Amino acid sequence: MSGTGTLTLTELKLFLRDPASTIVTIALPVAIVVVFGVIAQPNGSKDPIMTYFPTMALALGLAQLALNLTPTTLAGYREKGILRRMSTTPMNPAKVLTAQLAISFGLAVAAAVMVVLVGHLGFQFTLPEHIGGFLAAFALGCTALFSVGLLVAAIAPSARVATGIGVGLFFASLVFGGVFMPAENLPPFLVRIGDFTPLGAAMQSLRASWSGTMPEPLHLAVLGAYTIVAGLAAARLFRWE
Repeated sequence: MSGTGTLTLTELKLFLRDPASTIVTIALPVAIVVVFGVIAQPNGSKDPIMTYFPTMALALGLAQLALNLTPTTLAGYREKGILRRMSTTPMNPAKVLTAQLAISFGLAVAAAVMVVLVGHLGFQFTLPEHIGGFLAAFALGCTALFSVGLLVAAIAPSARVATGIGVGLFFASLVFGGVFMPAENLPPFLVRIGDFTPLGAAMQSLRASWSGTMPEPLHLAVLGAYTIVAGLAAARLFRWE
């Protein structure tokens, strides 16, 4: 196994030793689908509101992972001097970053698979009908939110500050992104603001693809822009010590 692969496996073991992280990333989205499956009893319904529950669960888990867990972990590593010490070994800090992103993306995929399968097999939520659109929305949603999370980790001087910024962005994203309640029930100006947030654009793209239509170009463009701008800013500003 390569050095990066070994490091990724080690980081994954450390992640799984924290039950709270596993619960937030995978168990919480699945639990949300179960709860709303029992309440809504979709039974294969094509009502557009039924696309809200599984996509909300996905968006919530992804936002927790990207905006809370990832930046806090990386900022904590820098604060404790772990990245500085590793810079003198073959396991340089860039490999730590690669390992963290690989784990985060893998966990996001695992959560998505569990949400789709549990929702469909357990409660007959419909499957995403536009597969290409769903994959594009999910992939761009991951890259956009992780880029924002890395930017938080880059500018935060400590793990505590990273947590504070991440939590603030997390709850703001839930409000403006149509996660707390369906976009249909939000004032138009909030929906419009959400169109230009990474979580809002991801949520609307996932819902569109779930109902069988290609996500709006605006939403995909917004996700791509966050990926590029926040990703480049994070790479430029990230400090290893």
